[in-house]
Amino acid sequence: MTADHAPEQPVTTGRRRLIPGEAGEGGYRRLVAADGEQHVVRDDLSGGSLPAAWRRSARPLLVIAQLSDTHVMDHQSPGRAELLDRYSDPDSPVRADIGIIGTYRAQELFTYQVAEAMVRAVRGTAATAPVSGAPIDFAVVTGDATDNCQRNELRAYIDLLDGNRVRPDSGDPQRYEGVAGRDVADERYWHPEGGAPDLPRTRYGLPEVPGVLTAVRQPFRATGLGLPWYAVHGNHDNMLQGTVPAEGWLADYMSGGMKIVTPPDDIDAGEALRRFETSEAEGLIELARGTRLAVTPDPGRMPVTRAWHVREHFATTGRPVGHGYTGRNLDDGTAYYGFDHGVVRCLVIDTVNPHGGWQGSIDETQLRWLAAELTAAPARPVLLFSHHPLETLVNDTRPPGADRRVLAAELREVLLAHPCVVAWINGHTHGHAVTAVRDDAAPGGFWQVTTASHIDWPQQARIIELLETDSGLVLACTVIDSAAPTSHEGDRIHLADPADLAALAREIAANDWQVRDQITAEGGAGAAAAADRNVALPVDWPRRPG
Repeated sequence: MTADHAPEQPVTTGRRRLIPGEAGEGGYRRLVAADGEQHVVRDDLSGGSLPAAWRRSARPLLVIAQLSDTHVMDHQSPGRAELLDRYSDPDSPVRADIGIIGTYRAQELFTYQVAEAMVRAVRGTAATAPVSGAPIDFAVVTGDATDNCQRNELRAYIDLLDGNRVRPDSGDPQRYEGVAGRDVADERYWHPEGGAPDLPRTRYGLPEVPGVLTAVRQPFRATGLGLPWYAVHGNHDNMLQGTVPAEGWLADYMSGGMKIVTPPDDIDAGEALRRFETSEAEGLIELARGTRLAVTPDPGRMPVTRAWHVREHFATTGRPVGHGYTGRNLDDGTAYYGFDHGVVRCLVIDTVNPHGGWQGSIDETQLRWLAAELTAAPARPVLLFSHHPLETLVNDTRPPGADRRVLAAELREVLLAHPCVVAWINGHTHGHAVTAVRDDAAPGGFWQVTTASHIDWPQQARIIELLETDSGLVLACTVIDSAAPTSHEGDRIHLADPADLAALAREIAANDWQVRDQITAEGGAGAAAAADRNVALPVDWPRRPG
């Protein structure tokens, strides 16, 4: 690896941002460096603005690295539903009705390498947080660590964070067997090594990268966070494509030898998507009339249950053993827990609806646990962690006779009744967002901090510092990029280095033909706006118990 292709030293977006440059052939844009952006002070929850010298009195209570929606992916798996994503393409007659589906992305080949580059960035900033200068205390992965609830994906994500050897491959180790292959005659998929013509290259300007399908499958030794890290359960960690419970025949199908790549011409797209979103597994059988690809069966693709997800976190070389999950979780099959860091109480909730659907909710047992935890900590600042944000807790899917699900309005009321809650940190939407949640008729409220994914643009993480100042608490949030080179260097790419592949992944994410018209130098799509990225969020403290 030459010096000009060495992974870049991690820098925060306070020092440098990456933005799309000028459009070339097909509208394809390379990434270029731009000036960083300072922290925007948001006073939505406080009685007034922060004093100008607030940083001088800031004392760190807790510093966190938040990684979200890494989607470590077996992109050759029969269990993936890439063929549905075409209905979100710009020329799709049903796009206006169905929006963005998210079952296929050209950059999904590189999820292992993106995760590795982000781990390097966190490790590179671990000693000095951007606002307080304090070291990072721990990392939290706020769900969808895996893409398709598969055993091989789960093991790989844990090994990536722990710093073990990983193999980004499945099926036949001698050949690539996914939709990006040269022989897959479907124009909707990117074929990076040429072969069958495709729209990503001919219409949208995506590059050819000889040798990349071999490079992405090469094993490597992960760097590892070198920090304690905590896990949060996400819908993709529990269901096929984050939506359908992988039960019955689906479990065998996922590890079998047949992959559906193109839907039949006469299929009713709207009905197929409705059945998928409502977790009707039998609806997938209709898709099998389309074009199929023979792949090598692999038992590593068997789906995991929530109990398996929890148990696997105890097979780790990292800290703490279990990564937050406890013996109680092992015994009763739950995935919510709490822990302390100094005076701060951290509560992790499980917002996945196991009955199906990609949006979230919780059950009544978990609600009672949460209310009891908050009642027991009236004078301590509480941080809440989950996969789903509040506004997406709308999933009431359940079979007849099942216990009711707790949705957004009820949970919001419980949280606002406990002024100890100062922040709720989550992911799921693949976009940055910072929202003040409060009752206008009462004091208090909390900040909801939602962080973008590692698979879609802008492929970023966040450093979150809870600071005590002379005027109360401040939540300082700083977005970070991965430790990949600024831009993919065409034929000069060093295919053996995960960071170079991560640079290519980020560049392709910025050129996702379904959303790239929304991506500008100012933000857009997952990058959102400046007030959702680098922010200082004051919190009045102390507060009277509710």
